[in-house]
Amino acid sequence: MRQEKHVLTLSAPGTSHEINAFHFGPADSGRKVYMQGSLHADELPGSLALFYLNRRLQVLEAQGALNCEVVLVPFCNPLGLTQTVFYDHIGRFQLSTGQNFNRLTGIALYENLLTALQKSAEQPGADAQANRKLIRRALRNVLDAFEPSRLIDELHVTLLRMACDADIVLDLHCDIRAVMHVYSLPQVWDRCEPLARYLQSECQLLAEDSLSCSFDEMVSTPWLKLRNVYPEADIPLACFAATIELRGDRDLTHANAERDAEAFIQYLNEQGYLQLPQSEVLPMPPLRCEPHPLGGLAYVGSPCTGIAVYHVAAGQWVEQNQLLVEIVDPVRLAVTPVLAPVRGFIFATAGVRLAQKESKLLSLSSPDDIGSVGLSP
Repeated sequence: MRQEKHVLTLSAPGTSHEINAFHFGPADSGRKVYMQGSLHADELPGSLALFYLNRRLQVLEAQGALNCEVVLVPFCNPLGLTQTVFYDHIGRFQLSTGQNFNRLTGIALYENLLTALQKSAEQPGADAQANRKLIRRALRNVLDAFEPSRLIDELHVTLLRMACDADIVLDLHCDIRAVMHVYSLPQVWDRCEPLARYLQSECQLLAEDSLSCSFDEMVSTPWLKLRNVYPEADIPLACFAATIELRGDRDLTHANAERDAEAFIQYLNEQGYLQLPQSEVLPMPPLRCEPHPLGGLAYVGSPCTGIAVYHVAAGQWVEQNQLLVEIVDPVRLAVTPVLAPVRGFIFATAGVRLAQKESKLLSLSSPDDIGSVGLSP
């Protein structure tokens, strides 16, 4: 194992922010796995899982069992780690800009990549392996040429430089009160399904592009888009990327973190990125839920202000028009019911007790596309 530090140069004078990355396995294998935790800096289950995964990888590396390079970045957002206001950790948004740390809106990666390829003397052709090398080289060149003017953009570029040439990119998050769930692209479901099985994910949400500029889509969707630009070329989907929501923030336990780290190990073994002794290989669990289209996602909001009393919890299927929450107004002596807009699976609840009008109360995933577009802030 080797540890690398990436110092953010745009930090204010007298301050310093650094990103610590742990590298395992042969760097020249041509295969790479990248995993990061706490891009939303107050979502810590992923960081704890990477702590346990680090331990396992050290042992496997000493045994010569790694067939690839694995890069772990347990605290990938040092900016958000420092944001505590009145004892409350604010890790989802950068306080100075209001920008969501998982919305890479300041990085025109695909646009610059496409321009670079169109100007290149070498063009994508019939050789998939040559195209993989060409596009990854162009990605690195574009990111190396980017000169960020904002600290949050420097953070994002630094992370993208580590992830842009990886075969697998896993961005580890959590929700508030939630069950395990996964976001990815439908075109890579064959690579995502074993991971969902090992993690025992209870909800899988797939979309070609959520229009959110999320980290995982920044490194995965360019390959899909380039296929449309170069229809005659054999462009592989060289990067399987996913956002993994490791339950809720209150599910942060050693037991869960060890279990998740073991699931990642089993997945990488099944995919051929490492080689476990046969005695340590576990059978692949059954898939707990078939994937849903992201267009079937419904965020259920509060119609008014009042005390939110939940009648359902994450992990439940509900029918259309089923009672989900009651909003109680003890001044007007009114009770307003909130009903399920469609049949679906509740994978997360916001846990708010004093609901404001339009406050998000819960997240519901329908197996049918109901026309939803994009993700919440």
